[in-house]
Amino acid sequence: MATRKSVKKAAVRKPAPRVRKASAAKSAPRATDAGVAHKVVLAGLGAAKRAQNEALKVYGAIATETERLTQLTADAAEGLINKANMFVREGQKIQSQAQARAEAKAREVAKEVRALAAKSQKALQQNLNGAFNESAAAARENITRLEHVFEARVARTLNTFGIPSVQNVRELQARMADLQKALNQLNRRGVRA
Repeated sequence: MATRKSVKKAAVRKPAPRVRKASAAKSAPRATDAGVAHKVVLAGLGAAKRAQNEALKVYGAIATETERLTQLTADAAEGLINKANMFVREGQKIQSQAQARAEAKAREVAKEVRALAAKSQKALQQNLNGAFNESAAAARENITRLEHVFEARVARTLNTFGIPSVQNVRELQARMADLQKALNQLNRRGVRA
């Protein structure tokens, strides 16, 4: 706008010289009008050139600013990507640590459970062995008692029929063994004599 004002002022400042002659007065307006028109065209061309130069400067400034903003945007985006990647790596690191702790805790708990199960199994085995041994001893005792009762009844029944008991047979066997020894000794003495 400043250039337009200066162009208008320049056009106004330099008016064409007027000639007061009568014959020159008729031909002068044409020459003066042509000179003024030429000056107006030149002023317009100068103003257009200046406007074009100013537009180029503005477009250059806009292009430079666009490049700067594009670079700032790219740098900011790259910074955000780097931060996001850093957060992802940190998150993965935290996840790995948490997983390692959880696995270690799980192994520890599993070890404790196995130890408890082993103790429980050992105690159960001891209890079962103790109960089995007690039951077996009680069963043996009962069987022994039953055998004695059965033997006593069988002996009484056999005694009723006049059949000797096992004890009587054993005593007879012992006596026969003693008699056999004595007979053998007598036979040895008789053979020597």
